Amino acid sequence: MRILPCFPLALATAGCLYPHPPPPPPPTEALRPAANCADAVFPTNPRVAAWSVDKFAGHYRRGELALTVTRDNHRLLVMRPGFGTREISADTVESWQWHDACGVQYRFTLPPDGPGAWLRITDAGGAVSDWQRSGH
Repeated sequence: MRILPCFPLALATAGCLYPHPPPPPPPTEALRPAANCADAVFPTNPRVAAWSVDKFAGHYRRGELALTVTRDNHRLLVMRPGFGTREISADTVESWQWHDACGVQYRFTLPPDGPGAWLRITDAGGAVSDWQRSGH
């Protein structure tokens, strides 16, 4: 039996008799690199709105450091030095305890009678920092 070289028509119809390695399998979830948790976006929650979370918004200080809590449509964001901007979420918008996708906890405390607020941040490693809202 004589094997002829592949011709374009033969490639299109029957393929070559030369062995070709199979294509690599598509990547699976387990093989893909993990997403950067700081860039995570939570599903849109229409209950994150002015009535529910704007009470947490403002500039918070810790010594010379400052961070900002703000709402962007239906997302609550924390802009923290050295950490960038992270979206935070809670099981319910009535909660004063929030978290980001990196496991950082954000616990807000609001005074019952006027200005001022505090934010305690507990990093995933357990480090705690306290921040006080200024000029709200």
